[in-house]
Amino acid sequence: MAEHIPIINILTFGLPGNVTRPMYLEYNTRRRELDRIWANPENHYRMLQEYTPTVEALLGISLFYRHVMGHMTGATSFYKSVNKNRERGKECAIKVGNTILDGEQQRHLLSAVIAFGQLQDKYQLYPAFFEYSETIQFLRNCKELFYQKEYEEDDSI
Repeated sequence: MAEHIPIINILTFGLPGNVTRPMYLEYNTRRRELDRIWANPENHYRMLQEYTPTVEALLGISLFYRHVMGHMTGATSFYKSVNKNRERGKECAIKVGNTILDGEQQRHLLSAVIAFGQLQDKYQLYPAFFEYSETIQFLRNCKELFYQKEYEEDDSI
């Protein structure tokens, strides 16, 4: 049997520790909280337990969005607005700390933002899905995603 690699590990591979540490801490904390919520016999999210690998993947993706992709989206938007007002033929580079965001890096960031956007569209993970502060809100978002009326009527999924 192939070893199951958590999606959080795949998404964070190669990222610096100062980015991954907070993500892993939050992931592990929320994962333990999921188990506590599911252990309560009166919770309304017990049906999601049969989809535990999917819920774990969605948790990892949501944390990646909040800790990485949200910042990348903001950076590309800011870079576009700064360069929109520059003189024709001149490229602007933005320095943040020791990092210089130039046109080439902007293209890499934009490519990642577009690819993540395509993933969001394919799986209907709209920005509102990532907006939660409590784990119970995350479960509510998962339940809404899993049990949308269109899914109930569509046998192809």
